[in-house]
Amino acid sequence: MKRTASLVINAKAFSATPGQTLLDAAMGAGIFIPHDCSSGQCDTCRVRVYDGSVDDGGTRRGDTVLACQARIVGDTVIEFDAVPEPIKVPATLTGIKVLSPDIVELTVGLNKGLAFLPGQYVKCTFSGFPARDYSPTQRVDGTGTIDELIVQMRRLPDGVVSSRLGTSIRIGHKVTVHGPFGNAFHRMGDGRIVLVATGTGWAPIWAIARASRFRQPDREMVVVVGARAVEDLYMRESLEWLAATGVSTALATASGLTFSGGTPVMAGRVTDHLPNFFAQDTVYAAGNPSMVAAVQALCQAAGATCHSDPFTAAQAKPSIGQRLLSFLGRGGPPSETAARLQT
Repeated sequence: MKRTASLVINAKAFSATPGQTLLDAAMGAGIFIPHDCSSGQCDTCRVRVYDGSVDDGGTRRGDTVLACQARIVGDTVIEFDAVPEPIKVPATLTGIKVLSPDIVELTVGLNKGLAFLPGQYVKCTFSGFPARDYSPTQRVDGTGTIDELIVQMRRLPDGVVSSRLGTSIRIGHKVTVHGPFGNAFHRMGDGRIVLVATGTGWAPIWAIARASRFRQPDREMVVVVGARAVEDLYMRESLEWLAATGVSTALATASGLTFSGGTPVMAGRVTDHLPNFFAQDTVYAAGNPSMVAAVQALCQAAGATCHSDPFTAAQAKPSIGQRLLSFLGRGGPPSETAARLQT
């Protein structure tokens, strides 16, 4: 084995030591590859191998490997999606629109540009209130400009921020936007992309869906979105847009109702209408913590890749099996992992 090897990451070349993991070699050269668990479980650090060869450590999927497990064998060229550095941007609340009885859409005018990847989230601090996490998205009709941030918020009666909309928080309110954060962003790929959301989890999923349709219009896509009440399926216009672009499966679900004018609504939970997952699938899930945990469990069982950003941590960390049982109503502790909740 050679004593050194040439490693090229995102067009930056440097010398590395055979036997190192791609992640360790990159970090040693000052290149940050997004990663989380570093044990080959989260799939965050998946990179594409363009030239050369690596010991993939059993993580190869097509021409991609996990950087935390794959080791350098010889000269290699790889690439990954670079994540923008978080910054703070002063902004102003410029729009409040009611989308459903529980959901509102906020438009925040940015004083300067903010780069983010579809599916990432930001921390918004409305002056005088604590910071809250929101996923930048487009309006349900797909509109939005680069100088505005579109977010969706669930209005809660006791919400520290959401309950003040229209009273303490009005048009013109000053906002500080900090971000972006998160690793559950849209990635190019060859397999089917499956998008699953409940409630305001639709915000990052809608951003990812539109990015995928524009970047890879021929990629097979399945979308399943749900709400407790059909009135809260505010995203049906978005589903119609997806269907018009060639997405054959774009389902809306709600409990206790099978149809409600216009777009059909399937009865039940989103997990009742998920397709069978396969190892080649890339799945994004956002919304209810238990739903996300159930999707993660199903993906793990099938060997599919699942992306979802953590929301909160419980005191005890349950297994994926326990999380799935909890969601199915068979006991077990609540999930410690979820997607960003927009509240």
